[in-house]
Amino acid sequence: MRIATLAVAFLLTAACSKTLKVETDPKTGRTDVDIQKPGVAEGWKGTLSAVAGSGVGGTATGTTADDETHVTVSITGGKPGSTYPWHIHDGKCAESGPPIVGDVAAYPPLVVGSDGTATAMAHLSVKLNEAKNYIINIHASPTNLGTIVACGDFND
Repeated sequence: MRIATLAVAFLLTAACSKTLKVETDPKTGRTDVDIQKPGVAEGWKGTLSAVAGSGVGGTATGTTADDETHVTVSITGGKPGSTYPWHIHDGKCAESGPPIVGDVAAYPPLVVGSDGTATAMAHLSVKLNEAKNYIINIHASPTNLGTIVACGDFND
């Protein structure tokens, strides 16, 4: 009982200067609870692994706040001169065709330099839900979006 009383006292103290935020994934029922100041950006990160021996891998970082998400993706091991479309998807890498998060036009493609690397940034008019699963897919080409060359979890 004493622990429960202390927990309630802590939550009430935290609530005086911060906001209790609860996010739920309607698909899975998974819940995420945060106590933080309003408007504080939440950080996201991911490691992208090569799919089917493509040799393409990389990292992703981002922030989400105030109904906006900003993401930077960097890859290595790409074919020089190639263009790789990429997107944040709602789901997991093993799923087939999970939906894209935000406007597809907001994702500039990764254009690979002579050293096999590329970086691109997207600015989305949507806030990510910490209770949901997100991934980043790197697609083989603008004309072959069905082939994924790299994928990774994108989480907070």
